[in-house]
Amino acid sequence: MLNLEQIDRILIIRLGPLGETVLTTPVIYALRQHFRDAYIAYMVAPTREDLVSANPHLNEVITYQTVVPKLLYQMARRKFQIAIVLQPTFRLVIHTFLARIPFRVGFETNSGGKKLLSLAVPNNTAQHETQRYLDVVRALGVEVVDDEPQVFVDSVGSAWANNFLENQNLDDSKPIIGLNPGAGATYRRWRAANFAVLGDLLHDTYDAHILITTGPREGELAAQIAAQMSHSPIIVNQTTPMQLAALLKRCNLYISNDTGPMHLSTAVKTPTIALFGASNVNQWAPPWDKHAIIARRECKFIGKLSSREWDAYPNHARENLEAITPDIVMETVEKHTW
Repeated sequence: MLNLEQIDRILIIRLGPLGETVLTTPVIYALRQHFRDAYIAYMVAPTREDLVSANPHLNEVITYQTVVPKLLYQMARRKFQIAIVLQPTFRLVIHTFLARIPFRVGFETNSGGKKLLSLAVPNNTAQHETQRYLDVVRALGVEVVDDEPQVFVDSVGSAWANNFLENQNLDDSKPIIGLNPGAGATYRRWRAANFAVLGDLLHDTYDAHILITTGPREGELAAQIAAQMSHSPIIVNQTTPMQLAALLKRCNLYISNDTGPMHLSTAVKTPTIALFGASNVNQWAPPWDKHAIIARRECKFIGKLSSREWDAYPNHARENLEAITPDIVMETVEKHTW
């Protein structure tokens, strides 16, 4: 077993989409608390750099290279002593081995099992995703004192958000409530008409500015909602992850389908209400204070199926979301501290 007291160069690897990358951030904090003077780098997928670029507990953010010789050189020249691989992908374990990183810890991989891992950790998906990632550092004997994700906003992102909102001529005395109607699969989206009704109710009840955020190729969805509203919302599209994080931080409340921006909102500490119809709430719903979850708990699949398995049950997903009404969401808003 490696002598942890001698570790001073650490590489974290997770090539994930927005939400999954956000949920790994407690690992960064746990490692920094244990290895206070170590050089800690995080290798992320291209376009995910913003999610960790301003994290004060990291020394470097490295973008994954698809050209293998360049990738191996990236890792080898930095002389990492330990690689922490936060996904069960044997290819990444092989890469860290070829880069001559002497100690490799990660999940038992889908195709290689425990091969080439100095320390293999069971890939336990029957728990919240943050706890799954934290299992890897716990296996090293690292104590976890805080399991809540955190994304830090840099000065450039903050300036962009401030400028964007100033250009909307908003009344600073009024709250900003964000709505996120998109999701990767259409059956995971609460109906656009519901978001329109909810937006008007929030505006009328709280005299709030309504902000609609959209992902790539979702601009039409936002326009559809705006067209059905009595009040004109602010539509935000084509943002970088850092710009979106900065805007979400300015929101007083965020209401979202289960998708990446929902996780980002919780990570910038904005009170968030998550609408679940086609995801495992035990694995993906935010369990931390300030946030609320709305889900049809009586559905036998809602706490069991993985995101991929839900593809076979889109009708159940739609039924679950149809059971959520704008009035139910408003009741949650009114009961929730935000």
